[in-house]
Amino acid sequence: MRNIFLSLTILLAAAPTVAAVPPFDGSAPMRCAIQTVMACDDPSICVRGTSATINLPPTLIVDVGQRLIGGSATGRTIKMTAIGRDGGRLLLHGVESGLAGISWNMVIVETSGAMSASVLGYGGGGFLIFGACSAV
Repeated sequence: MRNIFLSLTILLAAAPTVAAVPPFDGSAPMRCAIQTVMACDDPSICVRGTSATINLPPTLIVDVGQRLIGGSATGRTIKMTAIGRDGGRLLLHGVESGLAGISWNMVIVETSGAMSASVLGYGGGGFLIFGACSAV
């Protein structure tokens, strides 16, 4: 009997443990780090950069419950105007108040936290943003 108990203990200790990844479904606030930005002022010219390239903070705080995205040192936030879920992805949309003609979209993969976003403005310019979200 002791050998069986010892064998079970060894098997359980050797079993791989999987760290639980929180779902990125908007049920809790997330911290989304911007890793890469593509800034395009013209359809033929895009520049690869960082969050500083487009004057954004390096990390965004996404709070679906409050319908806000923040992270700026000034405390400035933007409001989500639409929230959806489809195909295992959280879909967020907003319009930049105070600047006519600016809209944005963000997609977060609910299982991994992979994030991509776009900001589109008047005159044909815009940004593509890539990053990863984690629990706050």
